[in-house]
Amino acid sequence: MRLFGSMARGERNVYADADLLIVLETSDLPLKDRSPVYRPSESPVPLDLTVCTRAEMERELAAGNRFVQRIVAESRVLFARNDETAATPGVTAE
Repeated sequence: MRLFGSMARGERNVYADADLLIVLETSDLPLKDRSPVYRPSESPVPLDLTVCTRAEMERELAAGNRFVQRIVAESRVLFARNDETAATPGVTAE
């Protein structure tokens, strides 16, 4: 799980939400149906979740998706399994 956007850049303001990227190994759910499943029931700030599989993320990085490249470049790891960051191209362990 990675934090990106204004909070990750230290530009938090009273209107900012927390932009979170959750990368799954696999998922049987369509992309549009994943966020509600992973959204916590409570949060101290509004959340904007992006939930994708590792393969989807790798495909978008390889295709030159600037949004995904920016997420990877500016994000901060909040949680990762021991091998998770090493297995994602463009993502370095922190």
